[in-house]
Amino acid sequence: MLVLAIAAPLLAGTAPADNPVSPSVPDAAYVQSFDKWQTELVDDLKENWLSLAGSFWLKPGENAFGTDAGSVILFPKGPVRAGVFDLQGTDVTVKFFPVAHATIGGKPVTAAKLQPDTSGNPTVVELGSLRMNVIVRGQRIGIRLKDVDSDAAKNYRGPVFFPLDLSYRVTATWVASDGKKTVDVPNVLGDITPTPVVVFPY
Repeated sequence: MLVLAIAAPLLAGTAPADNPVSPSVPDAAYVQSFDKWQTELVDDLKENWLSLAGSFWLKPGENAFGTDAGSVILFPKGPVRAGVFDLQGTDVTVKFFPVAHATIGGKPVTAAKLQPDTSGNPTVVELGSLRMNVIVRGQRIGIRLKDVDSDAAKNYRGPVFFPLDLSYRVTATWVASDGKKTVDVPNVLGDITPTPVVVFPY
């Protein structure tokens, strides 16, 4: 995804051969779109990646979680015994102990059925500075944990970018995909997902 994000602004700045642009003077609209992409990239890293505190795969039945060393799911911070995730088939419910003070949508909760990220509307549970939701990856179902108070996210200054230089441009012919071809895309979890080759509007 990062490669696509980087490639998109570069292709957007590509000028047709019959309408050359001075390589030393970037187009104002392109500079604006590039700055917007930089900001969105940093925000995405802070919110979705640098705040990650763990991913835990659930086993069928009850999965106790908390900071207690005997927990099935060991959290890096929070209550010693926070609660229990219960996996039945593909359904995940959670029960919290009173000490957890958990909320969903800002409202206190002691038990709830959790919608996964594949539903398009995942349930996000708040536990102090921790945020957790159910993820589905292939046949595996797990819990993704984030810490909005993460030092890594708070202290991140952003990536270092080279100055814009339009002499590094790609001249190419864009061939649109019919959406019928797929490529196998691996992820860091070891899963392989057949992904349609589609055209993303920019």
